[in-house]
Amino acid sequence: MAVSSKNMAFRRDRASELRQIADLLDKHIGDANTYCIHNAIALLQNSEIIPVLKDGSTDENIWGYDIVDFELPVETIKHIKPDDIKDAKAILNLKLRADIRKWNTFEDPLIELSFDVTLKGIGKSVYFFGFHIDKHTSTTHSDEPHPIYHLQYNLNPRKSEKPNLGEIFYIDTPRIMHKPLDFILGIGFLTSNFYPTAYSVLIEDVNYIKLSKKYQTSVWKPYFHTLANHWKPFVEGNITWKPTSLICPILQ
Repeated sequence: MAVSSKNMAFRRDRASELRQIADLLDKHIGDANTYCIHNAIALLQNSEIIPVLKDGSTDENIWGYDIVDFELPVETIKHIKPDDIKDAKAILNLKLRADIRKWNTFEDPLIELSFDVTLKGIGKSVYFFGFHIDKHTSTTHSDEPHPIYHLQYNLNPRKSEKPNLGEIFYIDTPRIMHKPLDFILGIGFLTSNFYPTAYSVLIEDVNYIKLSKKYQTSVWKPYFHTLANHWKPFVEGNITWKPTSLICPILQ
């Protein structure tokens, strides 16, 4: 089943935005492997491809993409341990599925999200650390509260049967509430945390600011408005905790 012309217009717009972020990375960060972004763009532009959800279902109103093994240098290694690590990189694997009909509304636009980051440190040995930001969609009962979007650490990202954990105590919790991230918002998250020199260059580019603001409105606005609405009535004049950049430094 081919995607309708209306939905393809939407998908082409999202592909164009991914191309913009790829061009910005090529322009400002020469050591980012943007070919994986162009692979995602090609799939978005293919009217014969409809993303498959975890349950195996498809719907032409569903759009999305996968980013496979996107890499950025890790610059923030001043206090890194073990001491012999001299070089590090962040590797992102992202899977996003979303509903076209909920884009730019006050509903959650995302259906499935897996924002999986592996940090690789190179020294006398090769060391790994990881975390992911997911959307919890399981219907299986759990005794633990699950924020629908949460960050969770992973000390064994390679899924080794006998990882070398040293004195580290590994446990499956906590699941820390976190705002959702698509790839464009994820670039701000990754660079600001791991490659601040690159982030400082990106935020001087008006095209990056415009693109970032657009996605913060589409993805974060419904998330934060829904939280704020818990304390009714929501009165704008009562907001005295300013500026918002103190709460979220990458908010544009």
